[in-house]
Amino acid sequence: MIEWSLEETELFKSRFRKYQKKFANETVAVLNNLDTYLKALNAGIKPPIVQAGFIHREPQGVIAIDQKGAPSRLRETRLYIYALEIRHIVYLITIGDKSSQKQDISDCRKFMNNLRKDDTNG
Repeated sequence: MIEWSLEETELFKSRFRKYQKKFANETVAVLNNLDTYLKALNAGIKPPIVQAGFIHREPQGVIAIDQKGAPSRLRETRLYIYALEIRHIVYLITIGDKSSQKQDISDCRKFMNNLRKDDTNG
């Protein structure tokens, strides 16, 4: 069985540190859901087929993982990821809430455009 790995973008690292300080419970909730998603991938389920109530499909194959399933009512949070099947890498692109959603999706588009450029140049 193939083990998927995580790769954090610089944007994610920066946003995650700040978000974790302000919203610790929300951060734990989305990371738990990310773990569930990774377990599905490691069990051999292909990225487009993984389904759960906390998964939202975004443009260009990006997935937003939210905080649903946590025991208490939490702030709406989205962890934006992209699963690159040919390399078995899940990129952690950014994290945010409803107020940053428009910018987060824009950042995801930029990331995907750069990833595709790198693939065609590399």
